[in-house]
Amino acid sequence: MLKLLSKKTLLTLSLLSPLCHAADAPAAAGHYLTLYAVPGVPQDDDPYTWSTVGGKQLTKGVTKADGRAYVKGEQGEENYILKTVSMRWQLKVPAQCWLGAPEDFLGCVKLAKTTSSYDEEQEALKLAAQQKAVKMQAKIAAYAVAARDNDDALAWLGRLPSSWTLEGYGKRLLGIGDKVARHIADEVKEGGPDARQFVCRAPDYYGSVPDQGAVEAWMGSPADVRKVRAGPAWNALAAAGEKGNWMARLELYYALSSANVSELSLLEQYRIVQLLEWLHKKKVGGLYSYFSAAIPVAPGSNRSAAWRRQDQVFLYSAMLGDYDQQFRMGNVLLRETDPALVEAGKAMRACSQAAMPHRR
Repeated sequence: MLKLLSKKTLLTLSLLSPLCHAADAPAAAGHYLTLYAVPGVPQDDDPYTWSTVGGKQLTKGVTKADGRAYVKGEQGEENYILKTVSMRWQLKVPAQCWLGAPEDFLGCVKLAKTTSSYDEEQEALKLAAQQKAVKMQAKIAAYAVAARDNDDALAWLGRLPSSWTLEGYGKRLLGIGDKVARHIADEVKEGGPDARQFVCRAPDYYGSVPDQGAVEAWMGSPADVRKVRAGPAWNALAAAGEKGNWMARLELYYALSSANVSELSLLEQYRIVQLLEWLHKKKVGGLYSYFSAAIPVAPGSNRSAAWRRQDQVFLYSAMLGDYDQQFRMGNVLLRETDPALVEAGKAMRACSQAAMPHRR
């Protein structure tokens, strides 16, 4: 009898025919493999499958006290897989092995490969890492071409480094991120701004807003349209941004930074950094509320305190012309008992609705 020894389980290949006493044996098959936990001790209660190497499952079951895993042949197939929870055996079984005498069958069955589940997991991880590296190299090559041509919809933001490196990109991204975080920490003092000092200002108070109709059309577009980042509405928004419309540039930043990063090209990821830099330079309020909301609460921190702090940043942004937060914080202030704060809340809501009639 041929014994095939693996790291964890002993596999004994045997042939008995007929096997009418085996309750879980396939009706037309009399062949089986015996699994052993240790030499001489059959592996009990071990789920198994028997398949062609191409993936067609032929039999399955659970070993009994005798440790048997029942198998059968497939016409024209020589390569098979026996798989248990922890192990995988690949066997080469020529057609004549199923027809000959038991002693001949055992002599011609050959073990091609034995792996454990751990080995398979490691191979899958290795393959995934290799595929990821290949995709990344393709994205880096595409970035080099796009950066050279500089003809994308946001090319007006300026040229980028001719080649992409994680170190160079990370340094620039973290650099502007730190600046924004420091600005929030310096400007939003304990207790937050006084909402009673709110003054409603039209968008053009904060900067140029040419082609404002394109911005309003974009804001009024359905969510599925705003996710595509292509088409007439997107092109018009980008054109308004090129002319210096600060609200258009903020909407461009929202659209890009809210997308799944895996869906963005490396050039688009760099455009986010450029938009961040410009919006911070102009101290656009909507940047600070969006940036603050994206920062996760640190594990173990006082969540109530963190939320209160975030509301203070939202109120600060509203005071700087963040019309989204004017509407949101206006609703919050309406619940206050101080009449002056309630009036400030009403003023914020009205200001937001006047500036962004399509957004609620």
